[in-house]
Amino acid sequence: MENYIEHLTAKNSEYIHVVTRKLVKIGKSDDEIKAILSDILPKIVEAQDQRVLAKDILGTPSEFTAQYAPAVAGGKSGKTGTSQNDNETPVLMWLDSSLLMLGILALMNGLMAVFSKNAKTYGLITLVTMSLAAGFVMYLMFRLIYKPQSEGKKTASLKTFGTLTLGFLGWITIFSLTMLLPKEINFSPVGYVTAAIGALALGSRYLLKRKYHIKSTLATQPSQNSKKA
Repeated sequence: MENYIEHLTAKNSEYIHVVTRKLVKIGKSDDEIKAILSDILPKIVEAQDQRVLAKDILGTPSEFTAQYAPAVAGGKSGKTGTSQNDNETPVLMWLDSSLLMLGILALMNGLMAVFSKNAKTYGLITLVTMSLAAGFVMYLMFRLIYKPQSEGKKTASLKTFGTLTLGFLGWITIFSLTMLLPKEINFSPVGYVTAAIGALALGSRYLLKRKYHIKSTLATQPSQNSKKA
């Protein structure tokens, strides 16, 4: 087993570390953990030669270890935990945050336009690009601050601060540039339409989260699966 561990990539090594920690938390003995790792390590090493990560073939650490969790009352096993929102796929988390921002901004702008003719509203291009940029910044905050904090790691560093600063500056720059576009291009739909776009964005986010169990970038605590493990 040690030979396989030595050949793991950094990401797969971290995956095994998290899996091992979760197996310990659910009460698995050293021998049981070794047996489990001996079974999956060859598969992981073989897959990584094809540039496939362990989480892509085994699921997230929480999803993988859930199958080994002891049964709970009612005869249900720990696998029920896989319904929790633990999917940390970067693109999906970014999309989830972007749809959230688009939904909120579009609803606010739409309702303001409906109830006040003098309300200042953003153009459609501004709303979309600003939401995408905001979603990316929210993902950066999750990856660089919230996730390390939930794992007990240090987050305060010059690199983290610099990366987040660049992210915020990029967000502001994109917003400013879109505001310079002519209204013929960056037009503002009527209030009801803008509000409908916001509702559609929030509805799409709900359906995506329900299907893919996407973890929110606003999550500042370990997932329920982690706690149960």
